[in-house]
Amino acid sequence: MLRANIAILFLMLSFYCKAGLADSTLNYPIVVKFQSICCGVPSAAPLEKMIKTFKRKQRLKSISAFRIGPLGREGEYVLAFPLSDMNAIKREKFICKIKTIVPKMKDKGNAEFEINYSANTSLLPSRVTIEKIMY
Repeated sequence: MLRANIAILFLMLSFYCKAGLADSTLNYPIVVKFQSICCGVPSAAPLEKMIKTFKRKQRLKSISAFRIGPLGREGEYVLAFPLSDMNAIKREKFICKIKTIVPKMKDKGNAEFEINYSANTSLLPSRVTIEKIMY
């Protein structure tokens, strides 16, 4: 009897936890959206180069980001930066650098930046994954 009660309690708890995760909202101060026009998304190489240079110049150990995707048929995705590993001055400098590099990324598709991005995980397509990337 005790095992049955524990099993029921465990199932209820796991269902409750999954339901709570399904309706969570992700908030990021800045994101870069990689969008396709016809043949895929632009290369992230210029952005990655800028991040590595910024990290070295600002003496940061790492810069974290989250890759949220795929969001479309041609590999569209969002690169979200929590900026929690920077102080306010470095955050502002990083955002300025992002604003200058992203409009230049237009090889296959285009890239856009967005400030104060929010995404409800329950509204994302089922195949979307969220992967942490460390630069």
